[in-house]
Amino acid sequence: YLNKMKNKITKLFIVLMLSGYAANAQTESQLEFIKENSNVIELNNIAKERLERSESNRKKAEEIAKAKGLPLSKLDKETGEYYEVYTYSPLDNEVFYRKTFNNSPNGGSIQTIKVGYLHSIDIKGQNMLIGEWDGGIAHSTHTAFGGRVQVRNTPGSVTSNGTFHATHVAGTMIASENAGEPGKVGQAKGMAPMAALASWNWQNDDSEMAAAAGQGLLVSNHSYGLDNVALNSSIGVRIFGRYTGNYTKTNFGIGTSKDLDLILNAAPYYTSVWAAGNDRNLSPAQGGPLNNNFGGRDLLVNEGTAKNNIVVAAVNGVQTYSSPSSVVMSDFSNWGPTDDFRIKPDISAKGVAVYSTSDSGNNGYAIAQGTSMAAPSITGAISLWQQLYSTKNNNTFMRSSTVRALMAHTAMEAGGQVGPDYMYGWGLFNSEGGALVIENNSGVTKTSLIEENQLMQGQFYEFDFNKEVAGDITATIAWNDPAGEETTNTTANFFHVALVNDLDIKVINVDNNTEYFPYRLKNNWASMQAGSSNEQGDNTVDNIEKIYIPSAPVGNYKVRVNHKGTLKAGSQIYSLILTGHGGPLSVEQKYLEKLNVYPNPFNDYVIINNSQDVLLGASVNIYDISGKLIVSKNIDTPDNYKIDTSFMSNGVYILNIDIKGASKSFKIVK
Repeated sequence: YLNKMKNKITKLFIVLMLSGYAANAQTESQLEFIKENSNVIELNNIAKERLERSESNRKKAEEIAKAKGLPLSKLDKETGEYYEVYTYSPLDNEVFYRKTFNNSPNGGSIQTIKVGYLHSIDIKGQNMLIGEWDGGIAHSTHTAFGGRVQVRNTPGSVTSNGTFHATHVAGTMIASENAGEPGKVGQAKGMAPMAALASWNWQNDDSEMAAAAGQGLLVSNHSYGLDNVALNSSIGVRIFGRYTGNYTKTNFGIGTSKDLDLILNAAPYYTSVWAAGNDRNLSPAQGGPLNNNFGGRDLLVNEGTAKNNIVVAAVNGVQTYSSPSSVVMSDFSNWGPTDDFRIKPDISAKGVAVYSTSDSGNNGYAIAQGTSMAAPSITGAISLWQQLYSTKNNNTFMRSSTVRALMAHTAMEAGGQVGPDYMYGWGLFNSEGGALVIENNSGVTKTSLIEENQLMQGQFYEFDFNKEVAGDITATIAWNDPAGEETTNTTANFFHVALVNDLDIKVINVDNNTEYFPYRLKNNWASMQAGSSNEQGDNTVDNIEKIYIPSAPVGNYKVRVNHKGTLKAGSQIYSLILTGHGGPLSVEQKYLEKLNVYPNPFNDYVIINNSQDVLLGASVNIYDISGKLIVSKNIDTPDNYKIDTSFMSNGVYILNIDIKGASKSFKIVK
């Protein structure tokens, strides 16, 4: 029987992997680029293992539900939320439900997160594919979709209640430019009105996500999660904010924080977007709102507490953003932070009174609200960012760490304090701001910097610049952190750091040795309840770090990236975004960006590859990993680009080239 089951699972997995992915998606060369830079073998293994686990857990949960006289699915007629049996607790046979994050039934979603700029330059999702997992399958024949919805599951496997939600979410992402009822034509236009959508139901979602990411899927939307009221009643508040994995009473078997981070680390170009949930004002049976002691804070669970995804809060629509007061929090959106005081939710978008497609017919439309309605606007906008980036960067795409860095870097301020908080995350998503950073990272007038670098054990990275005009400086790094370990401690709000590789960024004013540090949340609940949630200092918990220096004076500056402790696997790929560092890069800096050294590894010499005289007068310094200067040389003749290293011991070194204030560093190995 076991062999038959494994054979059935393998066949289903192969169908999942191969069924029509390339249609209306990225080009073959673009898909190959993503696959070549992903751990496809690990993703395939995860997909197979999760499929077997989720099928087994759901079957057991359905048996328990039937024995207890509980429904397998249900619809809350007041809120419109759809529930379905998901898994069970092996400790006490408690059944758990997943539910959609919509509420019962002004600026539009496009205006709120400034997607209009991308549409104005004809970035509308052409040849892009977005994934959607939901309580049902999107109504694929809706006229607003124009045949662009690819059904990946059997639609009859769930009820139509889930299909309404999936259809509404899908419309926010891909509804055509003229979508809307008579008199409202165009008002239901999606973020990416020319993109295709792959639609799955939420059964076996983690298995299917791993498989799809291994085939090149760039971004997906997940507007659902566990039923927090049931969790509060059966497990208690200790589940909220926790980085979850496989342990005793909170072992759900599938869909934990750790599960998701494993997938996202193996698929570095795949961005997974999740709704935060709508439980802030709910009152469970024992009385009082969830987590009453924290006033609506600390309500994120499972995927909502992962490190490498994007979790979205819901705000009212914003017609024209002018200041943080333009952004008004909804009365239902779940607040963070996590138990280790990471910045979650990550970002905000419109989730109140969202007009979108409905499954009531091929021309049906409806208004709904919830974090379910906020998340897809960001998912759609990210697909546009990727499309724009590929047009500027030889058909390649951003790593998901770059997407998350760009999200935090350009977010519009929201809330009562400059910087991030546990309600709005980094603020209001800014599609236009991110697009401008992408555009300004290319061409002659390169005024922004986007880099994807690899930091080796013991290595540091530095970028020097001269700021000629006073003004703001913003520097952000992000990385896909390896999956963390859950704690077995059952204390509520137990402080357990999920971060594995601790990278650090700081900006230094070289002229006066002033150091600027990234934002972090204050790690105590009293400060948050008093309305002061962040500060600037050494961040030891987040895998997004952002420095903002308002009105930075003229002078010489340095951006430095390094790490603490031991890096898992000996290295960490990270993304760096820098703006406000000055006007167009100098000729020297532009040239240095394309420069390299060889051979590497080396023996008796290294050569700086140079075909021009632009480096004449440059200084070359080689340091060991402790920072000790080993070689110092000036390049004063064209034949002086060969550096003698015969006397050096075997090991890892940093070679730095500096010319007229422009510099670049390389890791070299003997």
